[in-house]
Parts: sequence; C-alpha cells; structure tokens
Amino acid sequence: MERIRKIVNAILFGGIVLLLFLFLFEDKLQIPIWLQVAGRMHPLFLHFPIVLLILSIISCWLPDEIKNNSVWLYIRSAAAFSAIITAMMGMLLSIEQSDKGEILIWHKWSGVIVAIVSWLFFIYYDQLKQRKLYNRIISVAILFLVILTGHWGADLTHGENFLLQPLHLDQPASIDEENARIFADVINPIFKAKCGNCHIGHNQKGGLSLNDSLTISKGGKAGKAIEPGNLQKSIILERVHLPLIEKKHMPLTDKPQLSESEMKLLEIWIKAGAPYTKKIMELPINDSLRILAFEYLQPYLSLKKEPVYSFAAADEKKISELNNNYRIIKPLGFHSPALSVSFFGKAIYSFEKLKELETIKKQILHLNLSKMLVTDDQLDLIATFPNLERLNLNYTGITELGLNKLSNMKSLRSISLVGTNIGKAGLENLLKNKNIKEVFIWDTKIVGDDVVKIKKENTAVQIDQGFTGADTTLLALNIPFVKSPSGFFKETRSIEFGHVLKDVSIKYTTDRSEPDSSNGIVYKNLLVIDSTTNFQFKAFKKGWLPSKSTKASFIKAGMPIEKTILITPADSKYNAQSDKVLTDLDLGDIGDFSSKCLGYQKNDAVLIFDLGVAKTVQKVNVNTLQSIASYIFPPTRLEVLGSVDQIHWVTLKAINPIAPTKIIPAENYMFQLAFKSTTARYIKLIGSPVKKLPTWHPGKGQPGWFFMSEVIIY
Repeated sequence: MERIRKIVNAILFGGIVLLLFLFLFEDKLQIPIWLQVAGRMHPLFLHFPIVLLILSIISCWLPDEIKNNSVWLYIRSAAAFSAIITAMMGMLLSIEQSDKGEILIWHKWSGVIVAIVSWLFFIYYDQLKQRKLYNRIISVAILFLVILTGHWGADLTHGENFLLQPLHLDQPASIDEENARIFADVINPIFKAKCGNCHIGHNQKGGLSLNDSLTISKGGKAGKAIEPGNLQKSIILERVHLPLIEKKHMPLTDKPQLSESEMKLLEIWIKAGAPYTKKIMELPINDSLRILAFEYLQPYLSLKKEPVYSFAAADEKKISELNNNYRIIKPLGFHSPALSVSFFGKAIYSFEKLKELETIKKQILHLNLSKMLVTDDQLDLIATFPNLERLNLNYTGITELGLNKLSNMKSLRSISLVGTNIGKAGLENLLKNKNIKEVFIWDTKIVGDDVVKIKKENTAVQIDQGFTGADTTLLALNIPFVKSPSGFFKETRSIEFGHVLKDVSIKYTTDRSEPDSSNGIVYKNLLVIDSTTNFQFKAFKKGWLPSKSTKASFIKAGMPIEKTILITPADSKYNAQSDKVLTDLDLGDIGDFSSKCLGYQKNDAVLIFDLGVAKTVQKVNVNTLQSIASYIFPPTRLEVLGSVDQIHWVTLKAINPIAPTKIIPAENYMFQLAFKSTTARYIKLIGSPVKKLPTWHPGKGQPGWFFMSEVIIY
C-alpha cells in the first residue's frame, strides 16, 4: 500500500509541476493540434474531479471504522489526479482560444488552487485525520473552492451570474422616449441578450468585450468587431451572417440568434458611424435608425405593471418543442404565462401546425397568421382559444362567412383584416361581438362611406382604414406586396400587386433593374405570365418618398427530371437530399443554407440530369443563392453540355457571371442559359466556385462558396 502511495504521489507531483509551468508561461506557449484536442476535453472531464473530491470530503465526516477503509485512499488519489488533469486541460484550452477577462483569470486561479489543495489533501490526509476539527474545516474549504470554481466556469460557458440568475427577478424598466439613447437603450441590450454569454461583463472570449465603447473599439483576437461606418470591416456582421453550421457563426448555434430586425438595427447603427452617446430623438424624423430604434423600444416606452392572469403558465418543455424557425412563441411579459404566437413562411404553414397549438391554447393571447394560408374552416379552431385577445389575419383567404365563427369569442379585443376580401356585411357581423374594440381594414372591399356609417353605429370600436391624409413631413412608403404566392407554376400564373395605402402607383421591372421615375412599367391590371419572370417593384405616391424596392420570382416548371447524378460531391455540410434537392420545385429560404441547397467550395460542381428519354431542350435555368457576407458568391463560370448517350457531349452554353464588388443583401438569383434547340437525354452542368475571395472582402484570400437550390430544364 505504501509503495502505491509513493508511486501515486510521484505522478501527482509531476502533474503539479507541469500545471504550474502551463500557468506561469501560458503567454509564451503555442499548443500543437493534438494538445488542442486534449484542451477541448476540459468541459467533458471536469465532472470527474468534482464527484471524486466530494466523495473525499464525505469521508472526513464518517466514523473511523468506515473512513479507514483502503478504498478511500484510491478515491483521494483519483480525485487529486483528475483535478490536476482537468486543470491542465483548462490551461491548454485557455492558451489555444486566447480568451480574456476577469472571470477567466479567477477560474484559472481557483482551478489551479483546487488541483494543488487536492494533491496536498492526499499527501497529508493521515496527519489531518488525527485532528478531526481541522480535517473537517479543510474539507469544507475544499467544497467551497469547488463550488466557486464551478460557478466561474458556468459564467464562462453560459453567461455571467448563471448560477444565481433565477434569484434575480427584476422587472424590465420603462424607458423615457425623450432621453432614450441609441447605444445604451437599443444596441447594448441586443449585445447583452444575444452576445452576453461570451462577450459581456467579465467574459471576453476571443479577447473581445462588448461592454462599452472603449472595449468595443479595442476589438479582440480576430480584429475590430465594429469599424464605424464600414460594414465590410466589421467582423461582428461577418460572423452573424455566416451559416449556422459554420464554426465561426455567432452567436453559438445553441444560443438565441439575432432576429432580422436586430441585425438590421446593428447594420444601420454601424453604417451611421456607431454613435454611442447620441439620443434617438436627435436623429432626423425620417432617419432609418430612429424609426427602427423606436420600433425596438416600443414595449418599454409605455411599460405598465404586468397584468395578472387566472391561468397557469404552459409547460416550458412543450413551448420549446413547438418553437421553431417558422413558428415563434414568446411570453408577453417578464415571467408572464400569457403567450404570443407568430407564424412565418407560407410554404411551410399548414392547418396541422396550427392544431399543434391546442395544448397551449389557454395561454395564447396574441396570434399572428398574417400572409399564411388560412381558410374559413381553420377559424373554428381559433374560436376555441378562450383567452385570445389579438388576432392578425392580414392577407389570408378568410371570407365574410368565416368571420361569423368569431362572433362568440369573449376575450377578442383586436382583429386585423388588412388585405382580405372582407366587405361591409362581414364587418357588421363581426362587430356584433361587443368585446371587439379595434379593427384594421386597410385594403379591403369596405369603401369610405360604409366605414363612416359603421363607425357611427359602433362608437366604442376603433376602426382603422389606413392613412387618409398627409402633413408637411415626407415619409417613405411601405414596400408594396404581391398577392400571388411566389414560387413555381406549371402553365400560367396571375400576378396582382397591392399596397396598404390607397392611390399608390406601383412600378415594376423584369430585367432586374431598379424601378424609378423614369424606369419601369406602371402596374394597372392583373398580369398573366407564362414563363419564368423575376419582378422588382416599388411604390410611388405624391407627397411621399418612394418605397424601397422588393423582389418576387415566379418560375415556370420545366421538364421532369428522372435522376440527378453528382459527378463531384457537394460539401458534406451542404449535401442534404442531394439526389432531389435540385429538382423538388422548392427554392428554399435564403436563411436556411443547409437543407435546401447544394454547396461547393473545394471543387467544381459537376452534375448530370437524366430526362429519361431524348427530348428537345433549349434552356437551362440554375437558381443560386448569393450571400456575399457569408462568403457565398455567384459562380465564376457556368457551363451546360448535352448528350444522348453520356459519351459524346456538346457544349450548349457557357457564361462567366460578373463578380460582385461589394457586400449586398442575400438573395436567390436565377441564371438563365438559353441556347439553340437541340436533342438530348442527358444535361451536364458545371459550376465553378470562387477560388479566392477579393481583397475588399473580410475573408480575402479564402475560397468562396457556390450554392445551388434548383435546376430547371426547358
């Protein structure tokens, strides 16, 4: 037994020496790759010393006949050994990742002290056990050290004050509109909510702290997170735009992500020079940053005491299961059981997904189904939501008959029917429900005289029919919308544009140029298209600034493709359903790179499409994803070849797309390769990704990506 003790002591002493070497000289060391792997095992391995040290501590409080058992010697030696190994792994991880911050320093000091104390506890245990009081005091001190070290480690991993966070029940404070500041009240709360786990407080992963203007300006290991006025050089924008699957994407994929409005706010703030002390009210009234900032602050500008509800909160696990990218469920207030539910993505929506909410229908007070494929039969289910107060049915397919199903909803206070086919009779029937106090009826069949009459008969109801006048301030119009769902069609497709305001002129182009006062076609009547068309459209009205332009693509389905053959494989991260993804008539979402696209980076994309039999072909359309900020560029070359036997190939068309010269918003872009009619059974497509990103790009010199989401053959 004594020999084993000496061997273990020698090993532990060597470990302590190595640990102290790493601790004292970490700034001068570079870690090889195989040791980096060992360092990254630190979060996995640290549970062993915690359990073993606690067992060792317990032994100090047991009767002598039990604690003298030789098994405790092995437990104490294993506790000391695992504590030293875990501390060394932590030092290796710290050296590799170059993290900084006070919490990291405290965590390293306490981790090293725990390792040393556990070693000393093993060596001098026989002397200590003779003095029970000292032994027990030291055991309690070790337990305190373990808890403190774990607390700081949790702060590094999950955010500052993670352990005690449930005890902090402070309500969010209201904000004074006159004194609200851009950084303190808008940008910094976004950083705290979405970046706080790693870069707020004493945490400085990668050496980056987002606490204040000084630390933000200093930047981190990778450079400046924010370069005022320069979106391309602001690394924080590069990281948030990377695909979720990428290692450098921020925030981490298991953490809450920035919303589209938060990313837009961040971009506009940086573009405006990243002001830190300026008040929002100091900005011009039509300034985009001012408008978005006040939209973001709206819940806090008139914050009132949270209402008390008679129902209990829904099961958090159930809410988590129901939450996804296309159905967002949020509490209406701090620790409130009341929920708000919003659906996104018309192509993803279905009645089944609405029915999944039945388990939490008691807690739902706000329901947003705007632009979803909602029909009258679905209103039967919605009418059973007992506490529903606000319902958004904008641009849905409901009818006046369906609205009658909502007449007995006792809690319904507000309903939005913008862009629906509701007329006077439907509104009158709806308002028989005297609980309703607010109705939005923009862009419906209800005309002005009817509105005046209905308002007189329902003085307790606020009926909003949209903007009917203007003042001396020039405001930008909202973007127009297209009522027909974009995507694929087989024969013809009817196109109808609209706007929330009346008497708005909408101009469109189909050549990807920007509509303006001198360019574009004025929309007058319903359009009918019979071929693939990319619309870009914009709203104009006297006394208003033009809207931003928006886009919609309508793609005519091509010939059936029996089989897709990948001669060169797509990258393993972006090859889901590789045999179908290019021919499933689904363009996908530009925000979802992983499931609806094939991605190539290290090699050319070479694919063969089998039509089953020889056919006359004259054009191949290739829908690509372009997200310049995320390193996804148009191909440097696209080539189409045809064959009847897969042996003899003829080049049908080849193009070299123009490379972008700056970062632009992400979009789907359809390349159309037309050629002289030819007979072919097999079509080969070759696409070449950018070998090196240009010097103006944050990732200059690195290889770019080429993404395809659909190939159509005509």
